[in-house]
Amino acid sequence: MKQEYRKAFTEVNAIIQLMPEELVDKIPSKFRVMLEEEEDKDYYPNIKEPLEEQKLKEETIIILGLIYRDFLCSPEERKELQEKDAKELQEVKMAMEQEMREKYNPDDIFKNRRKDNPEEQSYTGNTSMIVVEEKWYQKIFQIIKKLFKRTRVE
Repeated sequence: MKQEYRKAFTEVNAIIQLMPEELVDKIPSKFRVMLEEEEDKDYYPNIKEPLEEQKLKEETIIILGLIYRDFLCSPEERKELQEKDAKELQEVKMAMEQEMREKYNPDDIFKNRRKDNPEEQSYTGNTSMIVVEEKWYQKIFQIIKKLFKRTRVE
């Protein structure tokens, strides 16, 4: 497991140890055991109360938020938080899709290419054939070349 998450699990365990027993009992024992098994044994966080003044890892804050949402808050508040999370996730997803659309829009790619290459700007889409006529002496020269090629093969 990633080292940063292991350190975050260690910080979360230290915070759980500071919590009142009635709150700790609301957190499933399997979850607490998983945190203990996955924590970094070589990392010793210095966590004291109040938590607002502590410099916690971002991963620790996220895990604490999930613990609060899933185990400690009331069912009504849990539903509100889940809806808020879903809405924020949808907004992030839409922003990423919009960014991808702007970055990889085929119409814009072709517009940029035409701006960069002036030869492509003059292209009108008309694909008529241009017939180039050979001069009379070029035709005679081609006939003579064919005659020499025939005599070599025979």
